[in-house]
Amino acid sequence: MRTSLTRSWISMKEQFYILIMLFIYRLLWGYFLYGFIRSAVVPVLLRYPDEDAGGSAISRLLYYIEGQFGLTTNPEIQHWLWMLLALAVLRLMLSPFIRAGLLHELDQERQGARGLFFFPGMRKYGLPILLFSLVEWILVLLPLYWLAPKMYGLLLTSFMDYTQLAQLLPYLLAWLLYLYIVRLLLLYMQFGCIAGTGIFTSLLVCLRVLIPAVGLSLILGAGGLLLLLLCTLTGLFWPGFPALLVRQVAPLPSTLFKMWGIAAHYHLWRSKVFPE
Repeated sequence: MRTSLTRSWISMKEQFYILIMLFIYRLLWGYFLYGFIRSAVVPVLLRYPDEDAGGSAISRLLYYIEGQFGLTTNPEIQHWLWMLLALAVLRLMLSPFIRAGLLHELDQERQGARGLFFFPGMRKYGLPILLFSLVEWILVLLPLYWLAPKMYGLLLTSFMDYTQLAQLLPYLLAWLLYLYIVRLLLLYMQFGCIAGTGIFTSLLVCLRVLIPAVGLSLILGAGGLLLLLLCTLTGLFWPGFPALLVRQVAPLPSTLFKMWGIAAHYHLWRSKVFPE
């Protein structure tokens, strides 16, 4: 596991240009999302009858009823929802192509090639990786067919009693664990697809190295969690320019941890499929 972390960090130096491009991409995405929230969500939240502002439980209930009624009858709300859905679909469609470029870059590095392989990888492997993503989305959404009604019922009761939200935690944790397993298995299968070694062979490799793979995820996930904690604490204790500065810079280390995580898993897979 330590070897995978070290080798993946070295390979990150070859992919520095990808890191900068993805950083700019995430900045632009954050800018458009901020504009959407400021235009559509903030005015609605300002009308919330908070208890500290003199609002009662009945007024909050009427607020939720009005919101549910507006979702189906208010054309302005439906316009914003369709726009949000379009942005989400665009983001989902772009992510597999970005991952394809990154995986192709890692595979070319394994073969000893040097150059800029990110965009050729997007063109060559974008559609196959998109198919993997479609499978992932189907598998991830499938348990919600049974979980969503239970979670929705608990969510409705929590409007009057916020302590009911604690009952959602077991369902949410179980779904997140399932989500992690599905993504990890499909990621290793994508390694085999890009390298041409076979997706089922890579699936067996993933099962063999499952414990160190989870360890890699925990280590690099802890880095991302610390970054999130830093952003939260800065916003709470140093609001204003310091919080804005940290928030604007945060996508760079966040993207770094995500790329490092993919590279670390790739080198772990490579150590079993192409032992030196």
